[in-house]
Amino acid sequence: MLRTIPELLAWLWRSPWLRLVVYLGLLVLVLWLARSLTSVIVTALVAYTLAFLVNPLLSWLQRRKVARPLGVLLVLVVLLALVALLSWTVLAQVVSLVGQLPALIPRLPELLGGVFTRLNTVPGLENAQQQFTTFLTEQAQQLSSNLGPTLQRVFTSGSTVLGGVVSAVGWIGQGVLIFILSAYFMLDYERVGRGLLRVLPVMWQPGARQVATDVGDSFGGYLRGQLLVGLAVGVLVALGLLVLGIPNALAIGLLAAVLDIVPYLGPVIAALPAVLLALPSGWVTVLLVVAVFVVANQIEGNFLSPYILGKTTDLSSAGVLLAILAGLTLGGLVGAVLAIPIVTLLKKWIERYWLNSVAHDVPPNSG
Repeated sequence: MLRTIPELLAWLWRSPWLRLVVYLGLLVLVLWLARSLTSVIVTALVAYTLAFLVNPLLSWLQRRKVARPLGVLLVLVVLLALVALLSWTVLAQVVSLVGQLPALIPRLPELLGGVFTRLNTVPGLENAQQQFTTFLTEQAQQLSSNLGPTLQRVFTSGSTVLGGVVSAVGWIGQGVLIFILSAYFMLDYERVGRGLLRVLPVMWQPGARQVATDVGDSFGGYLRGQLLVGLAVGVLVALGLLVLGIPNALAIGLLAAVLDIVPYLGPVIAALPAVLLALPSGWVTVLLVVAVFVVANQIEGNFLSPYILGKTTDLSSAGVLLAILAGLTLGGLVGAVLAIPIVTLLKKWIERYWLNSVAHDVPPNSG
């Protein structure tokens, strides 16, 4: 006979149907909360990602007798200095670049006049130059009317995460909030992970901890390596364009660094503004600009990415290149971006579970 409420609950919990209903109810509740708190979740993820990326540096400082609070303070000071430097030097160039592109795009057909002259002799392509000019003019007008106001809202006070609360201070408030939250995550990084694991059933916690460690090492190594590669590419492009005297070279270098995460297509997109800015200087300058991007892309693809990503992901240089090619073939650009961390994760699991298994070590006819 059931005499207490805990005994009654334990008896009811034995029913698989009741457990199914409870789990479905929890799933619906989690989905509803995720939808309602999307902005908060995004803020937390960005802050935690920042803490995740710098955690190896903080751990390195701790091993050298630097207290974690002091290490967090040093990291935040460096990050704030970088943000201030980018804001003062690059932001103005980004706005200037966006303002110049609509006026530069219509000049492209003028320099392609020789090509269109030959195309005019081909039946059906007599109006190719006029159609191309009309298309570029329309795209320039759309760029001016859409991208300009969007950037103006982003760099003033329009972009927010927490709606009405942060809208009062705009983008600066959002950045400050992320920095403060990431500082808390940096200080309590290990405790945050342990707290999330404690939510799971005890018997699942060791496996979940191992999976989280593997995924964190694989994707974290890739992200840190990609940041280094993107920074190197951005510096190379910016220096090359500065030597050639191309306007807004720092902004284009930043664009090249950001788009470097997109294989093959990223460098092409980053090169277009530089080519357009070089058009008034003639074909020689245009070709030199193209050469800057080609050289930077070759250095990145053949040296930087295989070496740096090979170090941060524990893959060989050939393995990095093959992973990118396989990802591009199977999943396009998204596959190419995710290929290296996925291959790194699979490598870890093969080494841990397959190479140490009985099926791998014991001959088929033994015993």
